[in-house]
Amino acid sequence: MLKRALLIVLCSSSPFIFQSAWAASSGDCSISAPDHSQKQFDRLMTALVHKDFNLWTENADTQFTTAASAQSFKEMAARLDEKLDLQKHWTANYVTTLNEEKYRSGIWRLTMANGQQVLIQITFIHHKVAGFHVL
Repeated sequence: MLKRALLIVLCSSSPFIFQSAWAASSGDCSISAPDHSQKQFDRLMTALVHKDFNLWTENADTQFTTAASAQSFKEMAARLDEKLDLQKHWTANYVTTLNEEKYRSGIWRLTMANGQQVLIQITFIHHKVAGFHVL
């Protein structure tokens, strides 16, 4: 009974807990990413899976674009693929948005086919990608 009460409280307060997130519907406690953030996440993950540097740097801040060469990106993507096995099935769940001055970061939880989980943080400045971190 206590678990159910806590779930109801969490669901009813989720729009207030997650500033830039919202419950999908009044009876659903799943959290959705703001549209722009989700599109950026999907694009970056596709770029990683396919090792596509041009897609990786599309709609990115100048510093993010110049931080790595195409070769270093492909090496990093290959290491991540080796570690996480991105070619196999994985799922991503949006967690929250963090705001710090002019930066905003979206956080997603990736669950790999083998059950391993990691967090992905994508930092934005003026709707452009400024950082990508695997936590």
